[in-house]
Amino acid sequence: MDSRTELTVRLTDHERAGLTALAAGLREVAESDLSEEDAVVAALELALTRLIEDFEVPDPKAREQVQFARDELRAHWVRGSASL
Repeated sequence: MDSRTELTVRLTDHERAGLTALAAGLREVAESDLSEEDAVVAALELALTRLIEDFEVPDPKAREQVQFARDELRAHWVRGSASL
């Protein structure tokens, strides 16, 4: 089942340029036609992984939430090669 939630994000010009560059870089690395939406999800997965591996999230409930979210992203990965 593919359920999606629409989300509006307001970005500065610099943040928008960064997102565009990230998507372009991922397209080249993955050799696939990835969207900016794919780039956001790849960055989200990387951020969750960094929280797990590189930082100590002090609150056990928050740490569990981060781990669960990252594992769920990976278990239901629908974006092909869009990972960092």
